[in-house]
Amino acid sequence: MSADSLEIHLYGRLRKLVKGSRPDEDTVRTLEYVENETFEGLIDRLELEQSDIGDCFLNGTLVKPKNVIPKGARLGLFPFNMVLLCGGQHLKGHGYTREDVDIDYYR
Repeated sequence: MSADSLEIHLYGRLRKLVKGSRPDEDTVRTLEYVENETFEGLIDRLELEQSDIGDCFLNGTLVKPKNVIPKGARLGLFPFNMVLLCGGQHLKGHGYTREDVDIDYYR
């Protein structure tokens, strides 16, 4: 992978984005880096809807739609039916509030 590429690890139903992928192997897709692209923009570029995805990670940290993706990033994309155990409250800010929420995890 070049320093200008994005390494995208796909799980569950999202493996379909890589032809011939198998559940017993890593499914990785490499995409060109786009300057100032947000995670939301990347999801659009992959021709996915926000409703298709569950909890996802950018360089090991829970990612939000407005986060800008840096060069050489490693992303983990999980489908809507694969979310953090216990709702991941320790990563999402302990407790749910309706203020300043990018994604409503409790829809």
